[in-house]
Amino acid sequence: MLWYKLKLSFRSLAKDKLNSIINIFGLAVGMAAVILISIYVQHELSYDKFNSKYNRIHRLISQLGMESTQDYAINCRLNHEYFKENIPGLEEITQLYQGWECEIIHNEKRFFNFKLRFVDDNFNKVFDIDFLRGNPQKAWEDPKSIVISEKTANVIFGKIDVVGTQVTLNGIDCTVSGVTKNLPSNSHYDFEVLAPLKSIYPIDAGSGLEFHTYALTKQTADEKTVLNNTLKAYRKIIDGFQEDGYKTGAYFQKLSDVHLHSKNLHSITANGNFEIVLIYIFLAILILFIAMINFINIMTVKFEGKIKEIGMRKAIGATRWELIKLFVGNSILLTAIALLFGVILAEIFLPHFRHLIHRNLILDYSNNLFLSLGIPIMALIVGIVSGVYPAFFISKPSPSAALSGGGLKMNDKNVLTKLLVVFQFTVSMILISTLYILNQQVSYIENADLGFNPEKVVAIENINAKINQSYFSIKEELLKLPTIQYVSASDHIPGGGASGQAFTLLGQEENNVKSFSSYRIQPDYFKTTGIDLIDGKSFKETGEFHQKGIIINESGVRFLNIKNVIGVNVEYQGEIQEIIGVVKDFNYQSLHSKVKPLMFTHNSFEMISDILIRYQGDNLPNILKKVTQVIRRFDPGYVLDYTIIEDFCRNKYKSEEDSMQLMGYTSILSFVLALLGLYALSLFMVQKRTKEIGIRKVTGASEWQITSLLFSTFIKWIAIAFVISIPVSYYMMQNWLEQFAYHITIGPLPFVFAGLLTTFFALLVVGGQTRKAANQNPVDSLRSE
Repeated sequence: MLWYKLKLSFRSLAKDKLNSIINIFGLAVGMAAVILISIYVQHELSYDKFNSKYNRIHRLISQLGMESTQDYAINCRLNHEYFKENIPGLEEITQLYQGWECEIIHNEKRFFNFKLRFVDDNFNKVFDIDFLRGNPQKAWEDPKSIVISEKTANVIFGKIDVVGTQVTLNGIDCTVSGVTKNLPSNSHYDFEVLAPLKSIYPIDAGSGLEFHTYALTKQTADEKTVLNNTLKAYRKIIDGFQEDGYKTGAYFQKLSDVHLHSKNLHSITANGNFEIVLIYIFLAILILFIAMINFINIMTVKFEGKIKEIGMRKAIGATRWELIKLFVGNSILLTAIALLFGVILAEIFLPHFRHLIHRNLILDYSNNLFLSLGIPIMALIVGIVSGVYPAFFISKPSPSAALSGGGLKMNDKNVLTKLLVVFQFTVSMILISTLYILNQQVSYIENADLGFNPEKVVAIENINAKINQSYFSIKEELLKLPTIQYVSASDHIPGGGASGQAFTLLGQEENNVKSFSSYRIQPDYFKTTGIDLIDGKSFKETGEFHQKGIIINESGVRFLNIKNVIGVNVEYQGEIQEIIGVVKDFNYQSLHSKVKPLMFTHNSFEMISDILIRYQGDNLPNILKKVTQVIRRFDPGYVLDYTIIEDFCRNKYKSEEDSMQLMGYTSILSFVLALLGLYALSLFMVQKRTKEIGIRKVTGASEWQITSLLFSTFIKWIAIAFVISIPVSYYMMQNWLEQFAYHITIGPLPFVFAGLLTTFFALLVVGGQTRKAANQNPVDSLRSE
């Protein structure tokens, strides 16, 4: 019996190929979207949960500022032994210093760009670090011992049995004391080399905010009490900043919240964004819902066309419940077929989806309960929900009413169908106008005047001790190259953020401590980066890394509120210095933030992070080749690592570009699904009014009048959708734009464009059907039905 019903269902699908294809395609796209989004959401929500104690680990957040406090994910240096001994219920507290990229030499072979982190010797007691080789209890006892990841071991040695091997790390002889498994991708911190933190910062050393700090509470302890006591102890340390006029504070953040709820915090790896996760979930549900609307509308009008067949079934004894089961069964069958195609589409588009979200995701149905069980259950629910309304609606008329062709008047009574169509077009217009505004803002920030000139500027990285010592000679040799215009150096790439410093204004009794963002630079920095010096003088080349003097930006002048700032004396790092220059404001962070007070000093502590080069010409590979040749005169094994500043500045808005791309795909899918649904709906409505069209033609109606009559129904729906979409999309995008300090003003063009585009394509879809009906011979029209 079941096989017989399946054969009837497949036969019914084959008879109505167009509507079946539209339904299956729409639901398949919706299912594929849900499958792909689900693995992304699972991945984002799983961050750091591979740690067996993750629910007892909390990250310490410091709060510091002059006028108001700002949150920082880094803290002062702590004595973890003191905290553990004096705070009951605290199992461990440990710190990590982010470090830098390092060079490792083994058997005279040089390996570059390993992520070096520094940790307390109890770090593995808080976090799960799987040691493949070595003793985790003694891994960091020796200040000159290092632990490396499995990946690092294979790159350098080609094997993991390397405990006890001697290597040279950034010029220091070290011993490999352990090899660990590579961290999973859903970890908020990463490393390739772990060195003991006490080797660079003794446990009792004073410091500024430098270290990521994590507290682990005991299982049996009152977590809230333990964390509050830990905060009290830490406040005694950070409150020392209050002597310099700072406001201070601190709080704890759950480890499981670090990745998605640290939007304005600097973390070790790139933060996620819980709002983005919600947007992805919303878009997946939206696409699936639009597909379900098509399904409901098409099934309703499809079975309305078979009302006499339904009346016949009732007349020979079929009950309403049996008809409902039949219709819902057909709906579930369609959904099952759509799920199969949805899985295929998900596999096809997975590589592109990985690229879009920058995650290496896999579709593992055997080990993912949601994929293996949740998705099929979801498909079953979609099939039932999509089929229930048409089933109840179509099976309602009595046998006599159904056989006479009455009982259902879609045009007059089926309000839900009209509402669903209006909803589809409202969503389409919202997405189109949103995409238009998003594109305008992305174009604006990509072409905005940053206040400096990033074109043809390259930052040479991978600067080791040899290059540091030879910087002035390297600069001299580079300037001899005809393609090199200017050379400088800095601890900061222009446009890449800044560190924080403060100085004391001399001659003021109150509010004399001023907090600034800070760049440590070498002479010719402003010429190299195209920053305008508008007052005073810059630093002169002396062949030394240190030179007195402070240069500030225009925002710094306004912040100090001093009319003639040049020559003002300040105390900075224990020395009396003066403000010697003022530069034009430039966006040293991003356009999300307004330009804040910034100071430049010529004090690199004998270390530089980047050599900046402004070049001429267009053959950058050849220029870089010559730059490498110059540097290798001073460091023969140097391997070039560089950043193109223009690309660096553009990539700061990669998330906005990715959002625009995602919104584009969603807009196209929802729009196509809405048009397909409209096509099927218009085809049915034209067929229902065939006789009416014939009568109107006989009585003298023109083709244009008939076309206008039929299209007027749809244009009313589009007009309603247009009116609804404007305030919704305006409110959404205005809120989104407010996250930028510099943004466009929303005008009427995005909404007009969305309305006209929707109307144009709706006219093409419906117009083809109505024109065909209007051109039909009246005799043929009157014979129909």
